[in-house]
Amino acid sequence: MSYFHKDTCRVCKGNDLTLILSLGEHPPVDNFTDAERIKDEKRYPLDVYFCNTCSLVQLLDVVAEDELFHGNYAYFSSASKPLVDHFRSYAEDLKKEQLVAGDLIVDIGSNDGILLQNFVEGYRVLGIEPSANVAEEARKKGVETIDGFFSVEMAKKIVETHGKAKVISANNVFAHIDDIDEIVRAVNELLTDDGVFVTESHYLLDLIEHTEFDTVYHEHLCYYSVKPLMHLFERFDMEVFDVRRVNVHGGSIRVYARKKTRMPVHARVEELLLTEEKAGLHSLKRFSDFQKEAETVKEKLVSLVRGIRGEGKTVTAYGAPAKGNTLLNFCGFTADDIKYVTDTTPYKIGLLTPGSHIPVVSPEILKTETPDYILLLAWNYRDFILEKERELRSRGAKFIIPIPKVEIV
Repeated sequence: MSYFHKDTCRVCKGNDLTLILSLGEHPPVDNFTDAERIKDEKRYPLDVYFCNTCSLVQLLDVVAEDELFHGNYAYFSSASKPLVDHFRSYAEDLKKEQLVAGDLIVDIGSNDGILLQNFVEGYRVLGIEPSANVAEEARKKGVETIDGFFSVEMAKKIVETHGKAKVISANNVFAHIDDIDEIVRAVNELLTDDGVFVTESHYLLDLIEHTEFDTVYHEHLCYYSVKPLMHLFERFDMEVFDVRRVNVHGGSIRVYARKKTRMPVHARVEELLLTEEKAGLHSLKRFSDFQKEAETVKEKLVSLVRGIRGEGKTVTAYGAPAKGNTLLNFCGFTADDIKYVTDTTPYKIGLLTPGSHIPVVSPEILKTETPDYILLLAWNYRDFILEKERELRSRGAKFIIPIPKVEIV
């Protein structure tokens, strides 16, 4: 079965759920394709629900993991320099606050070793990565990596071979998992009694405040805020003891959890809960206009791009991130609208974007071609990219920024 529809909340198991955003039917965002495989492309509903019991925002249509994270997964974290810098800084925080030399750190969904490569000297590291091609890249960096999905069974085997972990991290992956209970049970199995489980996920508050509906896709099953996470860990005799907002992926939240103790909880937890409460994240009312806000961005963007094309000018796109494919498909763009997309990921080059079927080419093309307009799909790196492409802009290329509001720079 390629996908199924749930009728209960992942965190509290309640069934008082309300649809707050429907983006239509989309193919998985990282399933880049080619002319031969287009006929086999599958699309699934992309609908977002709010749990009226614990306030978790989530997808209930679950696409099979092996269809999303297959043998040739297209996402390599280290292709993004800002992300490499972010994880280097993140690693320094963990070294200062949580670890001593020789400790074991396990990263769930470790990708190409982007976080763990910072611990190879002086610590013991172990990555868990389901995509074989990505795991192989991590090993080349000296990061021991197990191919597979993290589970209680795997956690027990790791304890036998490596001992317990002082830090377990799950970055941009905790929100991707349907059976969160299994993961938290496995974390409990593997974590030392004084250990820390730290997760980083897109933050619901940023998503709502900046209309970041394009960060909705099938891999992202949950859109976390502090309240439902506290509810989740409470069920497993764990507690959230620190939270931090971090400026990555359009706004993320880093959450620190541990086995329950009598140690104090950082004031930031209560402060952020209060911020969420004031922003309305814990009640359905705040989400009543979310569909309309997304539709407004779509209408402006489609009108702009098709107006430019109608004048005979060229529009291309910059970056082929997962969220870019949500945006392209929600807007109904095709190669008639967007001539090509440039991306540095070798695996994507030469393929077509899922659903919209726009050719992905190397950024080298921009050395000899100057498109009239470039749709910045990787808008979360706006400042970095605009600075990097100063020369291209001086030649007359204008960038279209789609989120949080449509503008030309």
